[in-house]
Amino acid sequence: MHPISVCIIAKNEESRIEQCLSSVKPCGFEIVVVDTGSTDRTKEIAGKYADKVLDFAWCDDFSAARNFSLREASNNWIFMIDCDETIKEIDIDELNYFRKNLPDKVGSVSRENIVTQNGIRTLNNIDYTERFFNKKRYRYTGIIHEQLTPVSGKEISALLLQTTLLHTGYDMTKVERQAKYSRNFTLLEKQLQQDPQNPYLYYQLGKSCEILEDFARARVYYDKGLEFDLDPELAYVQAMVVSYGNALLRTNQAETALGLEGVYDEFSSVTDFVYLMGNVYRENGMAEQALTQYQKALQMPPGRQNGTNSFLPLYQCGCLFEQLGDIASACALYGQCGDFIPAKERLKVLHGL
Repeated sequence: MHPISVCIIAKNEESRIEQCLSSVKPCGFEIVVVDTGSTDRTKEIAGKYADKVLDFAWCDDFSAARNFSLREASNNWIFMIDCDETIKEIDIDELNYFRKNLPDKVGSVSRENIVTQNGIRTLNNIDYTERFFNKKRYRYTGIIHEQLTPVSGKEISALLLQTTLLHTGYDMTKVERQAKYSRNFTLLEKQLQQDPQNPYLYYQLGKSCEILEDFARARVYYDKGLEFDLDPELAYVQAMVVSYGNALLRTNQAETALGLEGVYDEFSSVTDFVYLMGNVYRENGMAEQALTQYQKALQMPPGRQNGTNSFLPLYQCGCLFEQLGDIASACALYGQCGDFIPAKERLKVLHGL
């Protein structure tokens, strides 16, 4: 068997776990599934693919479950995956080189987050998550939104792998979303009581509120998280600044959002932030400044949110030109937005269809 173990924790995932495991099986890795109390066919399905299917008594602690899976894995090198993910691309030769030559490093993978919009499954955004590591050197901490943490206490050192996962965990019904993120919120509040000086927890609390479309409450948590002395190079810090700005706009606080000009230099290389600033200027009636930011975003690499360097700023530029009465330029810009439905709808209106 290959000297890598894939570890998965699961509960009532009969609708998704087979697709996940069938994408892992051809790699030849040991597969360890830890079930935290399923009442459906999750364990039965897992048994068709996994080398080990183990029970873990759920204790409201995701790290405890993940660390149990690490202990039960036969190999030191671990690839962690969730039931709502499948392997899209993987370079096993790269993983082998990594484990032989970079024993202290962690491998991050790209994760394409898929959602259903207007009945069509589409890419919402891409993020990067640490999934490949030596269990002798790393473990999980935090009862929810658990983080990989060096056993030695040193800072984590991660490198991006040529591996991509497809993630459908955000593609839920409203009822499913409400149940999941209400549970997450409760666990995050519990963790915050234990660790009140952790800005990452404020970020995750804000995200939970945002997903439940409670933008006013999300804004409060983001604001608290941003009160800390933060490293602008950290991905979650960049995401929190952008989410805070979006929450301000969603709660009619556009003038307050202009305060983000004060951190522009720190985040001007972040595509999502530049696009956000275009929206901030637009909402404040500053069309020229908004156009400048949208045009800058179009020259930048892809952001976390799908389209922040392509169809989204193109669409916003089209809207501004339409408001200015330049219908020809607006139509040209809408036409460059591809299948972006709001742009197609504006073209229909402007063409009298």
